[in-house]
Formats: sequence, structure tokens, C-alpha cells
Amino acid sequence: MNKVLQSLLLTALMISPAFVLAMDLPADPPHERTVELVEQWRLGEDDEDVLLGVITGAVVDAAGQVYLIDRQLSQVLVIGPDGELVTTLGREGDGPGELRQPHALLMLPNDVVGVVQGFPGRIIGLNFDGTPAGDITLGGGAEEGGFSFVRTCMQAQDNLIASTGRMVFDMSTGMGGLNTMLGVYDLKGELLTTIAEHSQESDMSRQVFDEAAEFSEFNQSAVGPDGTIYTAPERDGFLLKASDSQGQLLRTMRRPFTTRKRTQDEIDNMTNDIRVVMNGQRLEVENKALDTDPAIRSLAVAADNRVFVTNAFQYRAHLPEGTAGQYDVLSPSGEFVETLTLLVPDFDGEQDVLFFIDGQRFLVIKNFESASNAMDGDADEEAEVDTDAEPLSVIYVTMP
Repeated sequence: MNKVLQSLLLTALMISPAFVLAMDLPADPPHERTVELVEQWRLGEDDEDVLLGVITGAVVDAAGQVYLIDRQLSQVLVIGPDGELVTTLGREGDGPGELRQPHALLMLPNDVVGVVQGFPGRIIGLNFDGTPAGDITLGGGAEEGGFSFVRTCMQAQDNLIASTGRMVFDMSTGMGGLNTMLGVYDLKGELLTTIAEHSQESDMSRQVFDEAAEFSEFNQSAVGPDGTIYTAPERDGFLLKASDSQGQLLRTMRRPFTTRKRTQDEIDNMTNDIRVVMNGQRLEVENKALDTDPAIRSLAVAADNRVFVTNAFQYRAHLPEGTAGQYDVLSPSGEFVETLTLLVPDFDGEQDVLFFIDGQRFLVIKNFESASNAMDGDADEEAEVDTDAEPLSVIYVTMP
């Protein structure tokens, strides 16, 4: 075959909708970089002017204001670039513009703040003056039976990419069915296409944590500003799928990787935080945890479309003190660029968390685990609550 014909054939393959680029990434990072993040401001601790419950997410608007979602207090705190509280949006309740245990945020068109509420699954819109801006229902309504919920919701261009689910029960058999999916929705909540789906059944008379059955490729997912959607389809392998907003697979990225083996104590403790109460009685949960960590623990995409992957060995509890995060960074086209280590003085991997905002800006939540356990303990009379736990505080940090 001559070179002209070869070139024409390669071009035809690359523009064909069926063409999928399978990329083999190196086992070792091409470059390693360590950066100490720079503190811009902090909230909490001895600050009596700001009341914090449990912060679970953040977004930044074009003016540099940071929006914090407080799951415990069901409100949004708006923080100015100088670290001062500008206003508080929302309040607990079920009426228009009211929130019930929200857990994430996104910025919608026309400067509307979208608050992600897990159950019932919807996006609650709030204007900057606190007035309701309308809700977006995802995953279908109550008329479909069972109950629906939203796990994650991200925005890219004019679409919402959401992980939604529906649980249905058959009282005659005692069986339950859980159907989840990662889908692309328009800004009215209409499903445009499905990226991946997952189903599992459960026996309501037995409470089982079955890690293998619960795995799906969108347990970890992320979307870039360019609309590319990333999922992790193999639990024990370092494999990423990149799809477009029509659900077309663009490329796969595989790296040689042996995931981390858990200790027996870690396996035994996997069900410690699972509390199931029925008829006023707390039920025992059967533990069917696997003996390895998932190879990919989290995915995030930066404002410049770089992909930040946290692998099994980079989970915060496995890192040295003062290391807030570590990522394998891929270029927008999928090449393995570097392993990036982020340092924050006095960061405690057992208690503190680092929230990714856009690859340049991050949020450190001090004593997140203690605050979360205390919140969950408030709803569970049998739970042990550490009354001497340090209060939660927030540190806004940026790349130098």
C-alpha cells in the first residue's frame, strides 16, 4: 500500500464515528512535581461571625466569589475574594427555594446558583438575592414508582451530566431493585442520552454491603468544560473512558497498574459507617467488602480540561502528614503528563479533606470527618458522638 493510500485510510478511520483511540499510558509518571498551596483565607475556628455545619462542596463565580454548600445547615454561604461573608442563600425546608440536606453546587446560566439535593432528586435554583429561580427535576417523577435520587450533577456547556437513580420495592417478595445511570440532560431536566447504566437487586430482609455488586463505571465520573465525559469502567484497573455529550466513545486510556491491597482491619471496618434502622431497631450489615481498593478513587477535570486522577495509593489517608492531595494528571488529549503532589501545612489525612474546584483553586476542610460523624450521630441515637471533636473550618487555597 503506498503512502498516499495509507494516509487517506488513516484519515477516514479518524473521522469515522466508529473510530475509538485506545491509548496506552506509561506505568511511571513522565514527570513528578510537588507544590505547596497558598492560603487565601479561612473561616471557622474562632470566627464567631460565621456559623459552619458540614461543608461538602464549592464553586467559584466569574467575580471570584466562593459559594460553599453547607449540608447540615441547608444553606449556601457566599464568600467574597477577601474572605468575608457576603450573604447566605437558602434555608431548611421543602418550599420554593428551600433546601433539605443539599450536598453539591453548580453555576447555572444567568448567575443562578444550582443546589444539588439528593432526595427528592432535583437541582434547586437560587438567585443571588435569595429568591427561588426554579427547580430542575432529574431522573423522573414520583409517578414512575419508587423514589428517585441524584448522586452527582455537573454542568458542561448547555448540558447537565448527572448520576441519578431509582429504588423500587416489591412488598410481596421483599425484594428491592436499584437502577442507576449517568446521563446527559438539558437545562430543563430532559434526558438527552445515557452514558452508562447499572442495576442490582437486594433482599430487604437482609442488609448486605456487596462491594462487587455495587460497582459501576460511573462510581467515579467527571466532565470537562469542553463537554468530554470521563468514567472509570474497571474497578481494579487504571482505565478511563472519554465520551462526548452524545454518548459517543472518543478514546480509552489504560495504564499498567496493580491496585492497593487492604488490610484485614480495613476490610472489617468497611461497614462501620453504614447504619440501617428498621422499626426502631438498628440492623446488622453483612460485610462483603473486597480485599483491594478501587484502582481509581476520584476523577476531576480542571478549567483547562486537564484530567486529575486520584489512584488507590494517593488517597489522603495513605499520604504523609501535610500532603493534602496527589494526582496523576492527564492532558486534555489523554497523555500522562505528571504526578502532582499538593502540600498544606498541618493537613491531617485522617480528618481533613481537599476539595477540587478547578485545578487552580482548592478548598481544605479541616476536621471534616469529625463534623460529618457528629452530624450523622445527631440522627442516630445509638451512634457514639465525640463531644470533644475539633470544630470544622474552611481554608481556601490556590496554586502559587
